[in-house]
Amino acid sequence: MLALRTMLRSLSRTILSVSGIALAVLSIIIIASIGNGIVATGGKTLEASRYNLWVTGKPADLQSQYMGGSETKVTFAHTVARDIGNNSSVSLASPVLAEMVYAYREGTEMRTLFALGIENTRGPGESKMISISAGKDLLKDTHYAGGRYDGAWSREVLIDGRTAGLLGAGVGDTIHIGKTVSEAEAQEFTVVGITNSLSMFSSSPMVILYLSELQDITGNKYQDSASMVMVRLKPGADAKEIAVSLRGRYPQYRVSTNTEFFAGAVRQNALPVAGAASIVVLAVVSGATLCVINMLLSLNSRRKELAVLLVLGFSRWSIIKRTFAEGLLVSISGCAVALVLSMPLVSALNWISQSFTGIQGLVSLEPDFMYLGIVLSAAIGILTGVASALWVRRMRPLDVLRSV
Repeated sequence: MLALRTMLRSLSRTILSVSGIALAVLSIIIIASIGNGIVATGGKTLEASRYNLWVTGKPADLQSQYMGGSETKVTFAHTVARDIGNNSSVSLASPVLAEMVYAYREGTEMRTLFALGIENTRGPGESKMISISAGKDLLKDTHYAGGRYDGAWSREVLIDGRTAGLLGAGVGDTIHIGKTVSEAEAQEFTVVGITNSLSMFSSSPMVILYLSELQDITGNKYQDSASMVMVRLKPGADAKEIAVSLRGRYPQYRVSTNTEFFAGAVRQNALPVAGAASIVVLAVVSGATLCVINMLLSLNSRRKELAVLLVLGFSRWSIIKRTFAEGLLVSISGCAVALVLSMPLVSALNWISQSFTGIQGLVSLEPDFMYLGIVLSAAIGILTGVASALWVRRMRPLDVLRSV
């Protein structure tokens, strides 16, 4: 009770200390929830894709070998995909090209969009690769014929809901797409369908074209370049065994299982992950430091009162218990504030991330993260109590009273 009264007497310092602890606890809960959501979403995305192996280019420089990024493309992708598809354990091998393009609809502003090039939207046996919410599928890539890019252009494109809203386009509308602004102005494509099946793969609005047509307009046709070849295995096939076989056949490329592919994606984002970890460490250290300093300042402002109590016969231990209780109360209060705020904050972050990326559940809160926050706040409270106890233990009451 005395500890609570003391806290209320120095309300501004108490609020500052509680805020510091709340920020530290909240930061560790939110960052952990974001990491958990990304891992869970990435795993579900790869599982939902029903692909088992990913053939990509190897890093083009030494730094990229460790940090990811700057990868070369898969060249002669149609031939590579066809050769891989001839394996008796392979159900489907599909080359995919990812590029950034300029796009606009007449009367709207030029936008930068994420473009994906695929051969068609159906898998073997007419199984759906992409779910179309409106319109029709991309059925057959006719522009690539017999190793040449001289077949008929379909000039058909699928868009996702974000692109539809951004360009104000729907099924049947004409949009301009190109690698450069001038090329986009000269090339028209008809929107034949809307799909959000692949929106989770990109934080940017997306358009989906036939592979050969995207290769042509982005200059990737000269070496038949693609970003990757996705491989779907037949039931019962061993992904690791097939991966080893493909690595021996294509040493110039990286062949990854789902687990390895996801690990590579995480490694590619090592700098943001390290930055997030640094923010958490900074928040924890700042919160703990703020709490300790405020407690010591509070004790220093009451040093005459404490000196009188010691001279009158109060034991140091009783004062230490009181200050220790103050530290614990502050940490409990900060933890409570963080726990109360964490759930609505997670909901808000999920709403924001879904609005911008189209990905649901990107921030996933688990009870374990809250327990971690409780442990952290308890540790800060104990640290504050120990610092206060040392201050009281070193105080010389007679020296304090002589200075009055």
